[in-house]
Amino acid sequence: MDGIAQLPLLLNQTSKLYLGILTEELGRCGITKPQILVVEQLMEGRKTIGEISKAVDLSYSTVSGIIDRLERDNLVMRSKDEKDRRIVWVSLTEEPEWLKKNVPFMQEEYFPGVFAGISEEKVQQIAESLEVLNTFLEQKYKTLCRERGK
Repeated sequence: MDGIAQLPLLLNQTSKLYLGILTEELGRCGITKPQILVVEQLMEGRKTIGEISKAVDLSYSTVSGIIDRLERDNLVMRSKDEKDRRIVWVSLTEEPEWLKKNVPFMQEEYFPGVFAGISEEKVQQIAESLEVLNTFLEQKYKTLCRERGK
């Protein structure tokens, strides 16, 4: 099989393995991938459910359910806007410090441990290759979106 034909298979396999590792790590901590996506958005500051929904590419009702569970676990809170009571803000509570301490991949030392055994030279080669690939795929994606009027 030539290099071009291998790329989709290797990308798919890499993605599945990487997401599998993260899912297992999160499972140990009692949090799901969608929940961590929402928490990561809120680490940037308070947001509405609609803003979060758009950023993580999940439906409003799905994000609302995720926030319900995170609120139950005291990781986020909802509050009404002071000027416009129709707007509901979602923000982190103090508890997310627990996440930084207990969710392995949210710790700085996690990824060097995951990739231990790969030489610095190989890591640099992989990073450069991924940058080239991401640039190419981003351009392809933008072209496709333009063609479809997005």
